[in-house]
Amino acid sequence: MTDHYRLTAPVEFVDVHVDRDNRLYVDPSAIRFWARSGDSWAQGAYESITVFFDEFLRRLWSSSSSDNQSSREMLWQFREPKETRLGMSALGFDGSGTAKEMGDAIWKSLSENPLCTLRVPILKRLEDIQLFVPGIANDRVSDLTTRLIFSDLAKFTATQMEKHEELQFGAREDAYQIWDRDAAKWGKEAMSLPCIQQGSAEGKPLLLVPKMAVHRNLRMSHGKYWEGEILGSIQDDLTAIINGKPVAPTKKDLKKRDEFQARRRLNTRRTEEVWHRDSFNLLEAFRDRIDRSYEPLSDADIDERLA
Repeated sequence: MTDHYRLTAPVEFVDVHVDRDNRLYVDPSAIRFWARSGDSWAQGAYESITVFFDEFLRRLWSSSSSDNQSSREMLWQFREPKETRLGMSALGFDGSGTAKEMGDAIWKSLSENPLCTLRVPILKRLEDIQLFVPGIANDRVSDLTTRLIFSDLAKFTATQMEKHEELQFGAREDAYQIWDRDAAKWGKEAMSLPCIQQGSAEGKPLLLVPKMAVHRNLRMSHGKYWEGEILGSIQDDLTAIINGKPVAPTKKDLKKRDEFQARRRLNTRRTEEVWHRDSFNLLEAFRDRIDRSYEPLSDADIDERLA
């Protein structure tokens, strides 16, 4: 993209290829990390994410049938945000039909998940759903997150357009779907975005993404949670004292057992079991572990990924 606009100065945004998808993902846990670290843009973006999920849960728990229906409809709005060029569009949300079908699938899974319907919910963040909802992986969560923070990304883009005047050439104003965190509802907002002027992407708008918001893959994945906190807690339960020493089955052995193969189902069942039995939140422990091990991508990491 910097080549397209002939930018020479270092940039704060991901330097994507404008004519194809780029194998990086908008990661809500990365945004959460930077928000907790005090970055003002990340704080605003993560507030957009949390306001959405808090409002979704409020409507889902409500005794009002209209609230319940509107919680479902909140999930119908996640059409693929192609403006960032991030992810893999073949797996994203493309068109109103697919968005509604995927929204209904997520709604059904969450409405039946005990972690989401506990009086004190454990599943309460957008980044949590990949751990428990079937069919949700890197690209889908990246798309969900991007759609929720579209307005925040547009403000970031406007700031970059002021810093790099070349981006203003050919910019076009249009109305875009946004999540309005102040009003807690979906809406439309007119905004001016850079617009590609030549090549196969000619005429298509571009939404810039700060480097801090992306990662190679989602750092909170169902596989990491299953292998770490879930199998680890099962190891603890199966530890026996033999000749005065604790002996535990290895995770390698546990992974071979049929009863531990359905990862997302086990993630749900085991998280709920440990919460009720020990008053311990395995999911919160996972979030903390992910945050402690966070390493932002360097410019070289990003360039390698985009090569």
